[in-house]
Amino acid sequence: MHLSVTREDYFEAAMKILAANGYLGLKMTSLCSALGVTTGSFYNYFGSWDAFAPQLLTYWEKEQTLRIEELSNQSDDPIARMFTMKELATRLPHEAEVAIRAWSNSDPVVAVFQQRVDEERIQALRSVILGLVPDSNTADLLALIGISLLVGVQSLREPVDRDERHRVFDAFEDLIRGQGASPDESTSPKEPTNSMRVPSTCE
Repeated sequence: MHLSVTREDYFEAAMKILAANGYLGLKMTSLCSALGVTTGSFYNYFGSWDAFAPQLLTYWEKEQTLRIEELSNQSDDPIARMFTMKELATRLPHEAEVAIRAWSNSDPVVAVFQQRVDEERIQALRSVILGLVPDSNTADLLALIGISLLVGVQSLREPVDRDERHRVFDAFEDLIRGQGASPDESTSPKEPTNSMRVPSTCE
């Protein structure tokens, strides 16, 4: 039995259960069993199961949306920002996110979080795209296409096909760069420079 379990341990274990068993498999007993703790430990942290879900979803929103936006905006180079956001998007907990979206269809509290995360991701992507595509209407459309692609790739295969996901995201990056570049620039190599390296803390 674990003697020291943090709130983050609960959240990470819950995300793993969501990925493996879906939202119907996420229960207090399965969560405590995965962590090797008693339900008393759970109640000490969260008070009730109803109080746990919003905290889990807040953690997911912060780590997998707001943090990605923050890290992507650390560079002043628009190409580096796009590259970072793309790479971080490939590392999302895709299977768990499929479960959260399914959960949102039956739980109005989860639905609020899902809708907010979707909108935050659209706006974050739009901000990055505007660095390469100055037309705001085009940026709006491309951002919507990008998040729609993310949701589609997550939902189309089970489990998520990692190689296919990378190819889709690479093609979307090419589309954006082609919209904002001159003919010579749109066909130029896109190897990442040192300034485009994704922070190691994102692993």
